[in-house]
Amino acid sequence: MCHFQETLWAEDPECKKMPVNTAAVSGIMKIDGGIANLEEFLSTLDIPPLSSNTYQKEHDNIATAWEKVAENEMYCATMEEKHSAVQAGEVGGDGIPMLTVVVDGLLGQEII
Repeated sequence: MCHFQETLWAEDPECKKMPVNTAAVSGIMKIDGGIANLEEFLSTLDIPPLSSNTYQKEHDNIATAWEKVAENEMYCATMEEKHSAVQAGEVGGDGIPMLTVVVDGLLGQEII
């Protein structure tokens, strides 16, 4: 034999795009699916499934990232509402901005 060895990457390690396993698990999570749905989908494409450990690791990383993004978005929205309330003069006697919250689209209630 010629003793030739070469490493072939399934993905370019220098690429900044989302890794294929992460993209697959993220896509399944976005449609409220799980590992069984991913396995079924991959089998129709004749692609080997992810191991349950790999799936769970990707799932946990994605869920943590989504949670951080959601918390940040909620914080930013709260600060924007607070700023709007102060600008509109909707501040309680104790100096705390008051926000109007509409729950059913018909009734507004003032809350602190």
